[in-house]
Amino acid sequence: MNYTQSLDLIFQSYLAAKPMIVGKLDREVRKPDILLDVARKLDILPDPRCVIKVTGSKGKGTVARLCAQGLSHYDKTGIVLSPEEISHLDRMRINGLSITEERFIRCFQTVWAAIDLPKPPAYLSPYGLFLLIALQWFKEEGVTNIVIETGRGVKYDEGGQMAARLGIVTSIFFEHPSYLGPTLEDIRADKLSISESCTDVIVADDHMPTGDLVPGWYEKSQQLARQALAQFLGHDVDLPDGPCASFGYREIDGRSFYYEGMIALESADKVFLQKLIKRHKGSVCFYISLPDDKDFGGVCDLLESLDCDNRHIIMTGERGVLSYDQARGKTLAYEGPYDDVEAIRQRLKFGDHEVCYFIGTQTFLRLIKQAYFL
Repeated sequence: MNYTQSLDLIFQSYLAAKPMIVGKLDREVRKPDILLDVARKLDILPDPRCVIKVTGSKGKGTVARLCAQGLSHYDKTGIVLSPEEISHLDRMRINGLSITEERFIRCFQTVWAAIDLPKPPAYLSPYGLFLLIALQWFKEEGVTNIVIETGRGVKYDEGGQMAARLGIVTSIFFEHPSYLGPTLEDIRADKLSISESCTDVIVADDHMPTGDLVPGWYEKSQQLARQALAQFLGHDVDLPDGPCASFGYREIDGRSFYYEGMIALESADKVFLQKLIKRHKGSVCFYISLPDDKDFGGVCDLLESLDCDNRHIIMTGERGVLSYDQARGKTLAYEGPYDDVEAIRQRLKFGDHEVCYFIGTQTFLRLIKQAYFL
């Protein structure tokens, strides 16, 4: 078996069930105990006293990475991320290093051998399978502490249902309503249910710091990670600037490039953006890729109020089942495959702007990182 074949099997069950579950909520179709029972059979569920879980609508990946970075200074620390940053291998890491293809395949085969395929519409969650592969690897490597970034929810999510010593809720916005909703209260209830499987829980407050060089939500993520690590370890931790899935910056040929994961108005730091625009005397262009199921109107209203150029990007291909009807009514900069790095490099034109600021989903950021940041 090779790496591609293992990925095909990971998604096989979900794709077979997909036509039968389209339009249904997670609570109607997801059954996390299917894979958690496999984890129990393999004896790979970790001691809850060594586990931190992170959920939320914004900043959960950043807080999870910062917590893992802080813990890795003391013990061998594993982290499970959702979704992948560049490849599925980086979903699982030990002290910052991703699993290799060879080891991924071996751990997958161990997990797969213990599974009985359910009959559709029941299915094996891809997130849950990646989680079990990571737990198998962590057990083999003698990992001491584990940080788990949950999937989109908690109550019907394999990672969300694992027992842990500490749970963290970074924020709750109106996202994934077709899976966790339909209302904001439904989404809030799902994410806050993390308290049912954790000994202690930290819920971030609504205060947003004002950022100068980074958005306020990133500073807030650092504060939250320090608070969590102090509670988990029993002492304060000096946590320097660390990895961030949803914000980055670099200079290329005299032009500044930024990317930020922004899917809802509540996640934006308007003051930071205003300072950036003032610093560059208005020579900033925002490149936005938001499908219709995100807070398209809220984010666009904010960016348009900043009196800068705004251009939109539509991704097609396998991920193109998402609707971009609202983006088609705006100024379009690029439309192309979600995974074609060379195409966006060749066809996306930047003009004379000093700053190019990319805003959108993690799928979009993955493409942008590969095109301009790696």
